[in-house]
Amino acid sequence: MQISDWVERLWNGDNAVADNTVSANLLVRLLRGAVALGGDKRAIIMATGIDESALRNPLGRFSAQLALRFLASIEQHFGDPAILLRVGDNAEMQNFSDFGYATRLEANLASVIATNIHIQKLRQTMFATSIDLSAKPPRLIWQCHPQFVDAYAPFIEFSVATYARLSRQILGEPALLRVLDFQHQPRYAADKYEKAFGCPVRFSMPQTRMDIAARQLFRPSPHAHPALLEAASVKLRQPSDWMENGSQHLANGYIYLTNALDKTPPTLDRMATAFGMSERTLRRKLSDEGLAFRDLLDRVRQDLCALYLLEDTRSLSEIALLLGYSDLSAFTRAHKRWYGIAPSKA
Repeated sequence: MQISDWVERLWNGDNAVADNTVSANLLVRLLRGAVALGGDKRAIIMATGIDESALRNPLGRFSAQLALRFLASIEQHFGDPAILLRVGDNAEMQNFSDFGYATRLEANLASVIATNIHIQKLRQTMFATSIDLSAKPPRLIWQCHPQFVDAYAPFIEFSVATYARLSRQILGEPALLRVLDFQHQPRYAADKYEKAFGCPVRFSMPQTRMDIAARQLFRPSPHAHPALLEAASVKLRQPSDWMENGSQHLANGYIYLTNALDKTPPTLDRMATAFGMSERTLRRKLSDEGLAFRDLLDRVRQDLCALYLLEDTRSLSEIALLLGYSDLSAFTRAHKRWYGIAPSKA
C-alpha cells in the first residue's frame, strides 16, 4: 500500500472532501512559512479571525473565502504582495507530523511531485494540479475554474512556489524551469516573479503551467528510502482501517495526535476542543471504539518512533521532542516499555 492509496481509502462516501475548501493542515504550513520569515503568528491569526484551536485539527476544513483572507492577512502583515512566493519556498514539510512528508522518500522528483498531486485534495479543493510526464519538456498544470482565476491567484502562486521548492528539498538545487505561465494577470512587478522562479514568466496565458527539465525530474533522489516509505504507508493504513470500520474518533484522534505531538502538549482536552466537543464526550467515544486516550497516544508515539529510528537521521533528543516528551529520560522509559531496551541500544 502506498501513500496515495491511503487518500482514496480515507476520503470516500460520507468522508468526501467538500469543494472549494482548504485543510487546517495546509493553513498551518502557510503560517509556519510566514513565521520562518519573521512573521508574528498570533497577529496573523487574529487578523484573519480564525479560532486558533480550529487550526489544531488537521482534518478540519476552511472555506476558500476564509483561506484567501488568511493569505491576505499574511500579505498585509509583511506589506508585500510577493511574500507568498517566499512563504511557499519556506513552507516545507519537516517531519512525519506533516501529511506529505513521506512523499519525499519516493524514487525521484517526478514521483515526489506525482504523489503530492495525488493527495492534494487533503490539502485543498480550490483548484486541481496535474503533471504530464510525456510532454517535452514535462510540465505541471494548474486548472482553475475561469470564474475564480483572478480571485484564487494568491493561492495558486503559493502552490506553484511549493512545487518549485520540492526540487531544492529533494535534489538540493533550484528547479530547472524553461518557462512559467500564469493564467491570471500579474499582481505586482513581473521581475519579482522571474527573480523567485529563475525563468521567464508570462501572464494571462490559457493555463497556469510550469515546464521543468526531464533530466532533473527523473534523476534518482538521494532521499529515496523504499523501506521507510513502506513503513510510513503502513502507519497511514491504521486510521483508514478505523475509518472504514466505523471507528471515526479513533481515526481522527490518531491523525490529530500524529500532527500535534511536535507542536502542542498532547492532551485529551486540547484534542476535544479541536474536534468541537467536550472532553467527557470524546473520552467516552474513544472508549466505546476500543482505546482510551492514553493508549491511543502511546500507540501513535510508538508508531512514529519506529519511523524516526528507521529514518536514522535525527538525534534521540530530537526524536523525544517530536514525540511530545519533555525530556530524553521520559522517551527512554517509554522505549524500554515498548521494546525492552533503551533507544541508544536499538
